[in-house]
Amino acid sequence: GFFPPAAANAARERSRVQTLRHAFLELQKTLPSVPPDTKLSKLDVLLLATTYIAHLTRSLQDEEEAPGEGLGNLRGDGYLHPVKV
Repeated sequence: GFFPPAAANAARERSRVQTLRHAFLELQKTLPSVPPDTKLSKLDVLLLATTYIAHLTRSLQDEEEAPGEGLGNLRGDGYLHPVKV
């Protein structure tokens, strides 16, 4: 169907925002120590994700240096800042 340019732009923007929001929610779901239904800003999700990735990277490097010790207790490693609920 044909939309006036403004309506088409608005629809495209709504779709883009919805896609981005869904991506952030999916990323948040992958983070340990974040309870379900926790409201986090996009910045908090990115900060938690990058600190978690850094933690996993360090854990893998430690595993290469000392095989058999595993990833340890993720919740007790102190790599996440406190989460606002």
